[in-house]
Amino acid sequence: MVRRILFEMLLFLLPFALYASYLKLSKYDAEKPAQPYPWTVLFVSGLLLVAASFVVWGVTQGAGQQGVYVPPHLENGQVVPGRVDPGGTR
Repeated sequence: MVRRILFEMLLFLLPFALYASYLKLSKYDAEKPAQPYPWTVLFVSGLLLVAASFVVWGVTQGAGQQGVYVPPHLENGQVVPGRVDPGGTR
């Protein structure tokens, strides 16, 4: 779960890092900025990257096992863990 949160934070901060590297590599004159800092565009693009990752994650991780889920239950005084019976019936 922590890995997923860190990945989302990395995706959100990616536009800011790209903009900072652009400013570092270009001949940026701090005395005369051509335009104000595009914080809104960077923020929205970071949110769009995070939302797109949620969509991709939902599409790719949604395909689980096919079958019938049997919840945990007691048999002869023993707890039988839950499982998915492929093609089974209840």
